Amino acid sequence: MSDIGMILDRIGRKLVTEVAPKLEGDYSGGHAAMSGLMSVMAGEAWDNAADRLVNEIAGLRGLLALGGKAVTVEASPGVKISDLTVERDALARDLIALQESLEAREDDEARDLNAKIWMHLMATAMARMPSPPDFPDAEE
Repeated sequence: MSDIGMILDRIGRKLVTEVAPKLEGDYSGGHAAMSGLMSVMAGEAWDNAADRLVNEIAGLRGLLALGGKAVTVEASPGVKISDLTVERDALARDLIALQESLEAREDDEARDLNAKIWMHLMATAMARMPSPPDFPDAEE
């Protein structure tokens, strides 16, 4: 895990396991616990972002190639999250156009590729889901 991911994880765990249980009132403790949980999930998302985007880009390029679409979107100059996001978003716009044309057709090839597109979209949505943190029980 990168330093940022590790820092967010440690802050979150500290809030959930040590700070929230000591705060009085439902709102204060709940707010600290929720902030801690969000920090842990943000750390995980930060650590996985580049890998997830690279995989999404590869999937988008593959689907566009299967659809016979010439891809004019240039590859990112590096692996900065912001650069990868621009590339992914441009490819996603091309995929939307391809999918619109496929949904207007009724042949098996179009249905098959459309199903592959939906499988890709489902997989990318699942990859963005944070995993539940494994917090120990709060000390009384």
